[in-house]
Amino acid sequence: MNDLLFTLSPLEHPLRFALAFATLVLAYGVFTLVGFGSGLIAGAPLALVMPVARVIPLLAVLDFAGSATRGWQHRQRVAWSAFRRLLPGMLAGQALGVLLLARLPLRATALTLGLFVVWQGLRGLLKRHEPAARPAGPALLHGLIGGIFGGLFGSGGFVYAAWLERSLPSREAFRATQAVIVALSTGWRIVLCAGLGLLDGALLLTALACVPAMLIGVKGGQRIDLRLSRERLFLLLNGLLVASGGGLLLRHLA
Repeated sequence: MNDLLFTLSPLEHPLRFALAFATLVLAYGVFTLVGFGSGLIAGAPLALVMPVARVIPLLAVLDFAGSATRGWQHRQRVAWSAFRRLLPGMLAGQALGVLLLARLPLRATALTLGLFVVWQGLRGLLKRHEPAARPAGPALLHGLIGGIFGGLFGSGGFVYAAWLERSLPSREAFRATQAVIVALSTGWRIVLCAGLGLLDGALLLTALACVPAMLIGVKGGQRIDLRLSRERLFLLLNGLLVASGGGLLLRHLA
């Protein structure tokens, strides 16, 4: 499990692959509904069955495929001015996050990921106590923080979404711009991971085997989009974050 050459094969590790497949279906269902969350939902459970340094590049490949497709479909609604304001910080933050991913010990990275996911879940559950409207804040800082979280933990989309939601009045513009910034950030993360030796042919084969899980999750998310209230959706999302992050912490602290 500490070997960076570890590959999650459905033939060699059928039970682990089944857990990963189910996790990815759920993660990309959430991703379709809210525009982020695949790394937050899938990161901790996947780290139970494969090394963290393999999880982040895997999710980057799958995220890029999903978000690039959505961004292209809705490219005419993208708020390019907001996109350009987030871009410089995101590029710099991703580089720093991936560098930390390649240098930190795997156990320390797993524990940090668990704490991060639990913190995000608790923060989301308590978010209703925050003021309803707040200023968006500096785009450069949000881009930088989102990039670091994306490079290190595989999920910075919630930071971009927080800034875009306060900056763009149109829900359609928010979704389209979020899709493009996530597509670009994951594409940049793929380049950085490949440059640091974190992405190889075996991992690409694992990602290819997981593509059906992503497609099932996206299709499922589209079907329940109009059936689930926003309040219940975020309650489910944050509850899953606390549970998955807590499980990862317990495993690596035991």
